[in-house]
Amino acid sequence: MSNSMFCPNCGMLKSNCICKHKTSVENEGSTSLFSFSKPQTSSILDDEIQESYSIEDHKMQVNRFLELKDLYPNIDDEIIENFPFYEPRFGQLEIIQNIDDAIKQGYKYIILEAGTGTGKSAIATTLAKMYGSAYILTMTKQLQSQYSDEFEFPLVKGRSNFSCLHDGLDVTCDMGACKTSPTSSNFFCEFGVAKNPTLDAELAFEDSFGGAVFYQSPVHCHYWEQKTNSVNSPITLMNYDYAIAELNYVKHFGTRSLLILDEAHNIESKLMNTMEVNIYNHRLEKDISKVISKETLKDGELQDWLMEISAISESYEDIDIKDLSKNKADRIRSTISRLKTLKKNLESEPENWVIDSDENGVSFKPLRVHHYAKDSLLKYGDVVIFMSATILSSNLFSKWLGLSPDEVYHIKVDSPFTKEKRPIILNLAGKMSKNRIAKTAPKTIPILKEILEKHKDEKGLIHTNSYKCQHFINNNLINSRLISHNSENRERILDYFEKDENPLVLVSPSMSEGVDLPYDKCRFQVIYKIPFPYLGDKQINMRRKKDQKWYAYKTVMTLMQAYGRGMRAEDDYCYTYILDSDINMVLKSPIYRSLVPDFFKEAVVRVKK
Repeated sequence: MSNSMFCPNCGMLKSNCICKHKTSVENEGSTSLFSFSKPQTSSILDDEIQESYSIEDHKMQVNRFLELKDLYPNIDDEIIENFPFYEPRFGQLEIIQNIDDAIKQGYKYIILEAGTGTGKSAIATTLAKMYGSAYILTMTKQLQSQYSDEFEFPLVKGRSNFSCLHDGLDVTCDMGACKTSPTSSNFFCEFGVAKNPTLDAELAFEDSFGGAVFYQSPVHCHYWEQKTNSVNSPITLMNYDYAIAELNYVKHFGTRSLLILDEAHNIESKLMNTMEVNIYNHRLEKDISKVISKETLKDGELQDWLMEISAISESYEDIDIKDLSKNKADRIRSTISRLKTLKKNLESEPENWVIDSDENGVSFKPLRVHHYAKDSLLKYGDVVIFMSATILSSNLFSKWLGLSPDEVYHIKVDSPFTKEKRPIILNLAGKMSKNRIAKTAPKTIPILKEILEKHKDEKGLIHTNSYKCQHFINNNLINSRLISHNSENRERILDYFEKDENPLVLVSPSMSEGVDLPYDKCRFQVIYKIPFPYLGDKQINMRRKKDQKWYAYKTVMTLMQAYGRGMRAEDDYCYTYILDSDINMVLKSPIYRSLVPDFFKEAVVRVKK
């Protein structure tokens, strides 16, 4: 961080530094032509390998089943016997019955819009067990861990999470000999898998085409063992990025009865990010000794870009990969495939693509995914269940994913939490829009001081929506309770915040969702700025021009997600303060107000000044 009072590594005041001012040494990994994020390393090595999930071993005990059947005579037996907990929450079994009935009526797509506290993970688990073949996809590591820890589902992890047996556990599997040896070397790893079995080979799994894959010896590579258990498990837990790559390209996993998509409000954004293609000159120069012309980068038309893509693709096809490492050869093949797909998409639907270039390279970003969602993800479940607390509009949600209304069954369940336990206090400093924030921001500091004093013995969260606002608060509000993070240490700082018993206040631009902070982990939060999507992004700007409702939807969705971070159970409570006067527009403008749920509106309290 720029302020010298804060540690540049952990983001805390130096007096409270948790990293002893040690600087971390980052390994420089190669940047892929189609890299969506910086390379990361992991310290999670050789986790205990989870066994394939057994549905029979997780049935409800007979005595408890009979007790619940007496209490819920109208609920199907199969629902009760597969429910994972001793005591269902109010309405849980009825929601499951409703979904099951909709499936039996022939609905392929089911939207469960259920507020925090309804127990969506238990609902997903029950349905997955009932149908005996399911994927559960989540966006965040925290929710993945919750499913894995509570329900014992196997979680598929990437190679970087396991040490390589062949290399003496000195490197992770993504850098092991099987990935770094030349393609032409016919490298054989005795711990790995292959489609051509040795004499005493053990069947590992069958891929999506029915082809057999065998272990090569009784001692199994940890990565392949956990993946095998996940393929063979009737219920498998994945994150969206892994699932989209695995299902579409690797194809070890096939179609299942249920595809359960948790945190479904983000599916469109996730698919858009997956389809995005970035081409950088520094990578082209290394790979094929070519760069995109300056003229094309500056003001290239569609036809110019199509010719550039064709030329780049042909150059990659000319690369002799036999002497390249397996990692690099795989990247070259992936590059060729993605370039061909991009060219096809640009030719068939040019108006759906944003071309954003600078002197370093170019990004191709889709505006909508309605033509791609089914083939990219949704087809891998006979029935698809979307779950989220913030669908907001089932019609818009379905439209943006290319779903026909007659295919979709929508269930809406409000949060059971009373408004008195989750008040939204409008203590407004002024408008925080781009042209007003410089004038308004200084007025927020005394309000923040007042809030911190009121909650002096409690932990809290300040949602800044941008690093610029985060830095302003850190530089102008001197308080030893404040901690913050950067893009590199977010998970570590969040973990520290959750575990520390002091009344810390986390100042963050990126905790609006995927974070679970119940009870004393967060008793108050501040929404410093209304989270309008950044119009400096060419993709967002063009999408807004084509569809104002989409922009309003993204704003309200992020606002609702932020509101839900600190209130997680019926006996919990959390105060939410909003400082940005643009909340008035959100609550009054027809296009925004129609998307704001009643449970939010009813909790609003205005501070009289």
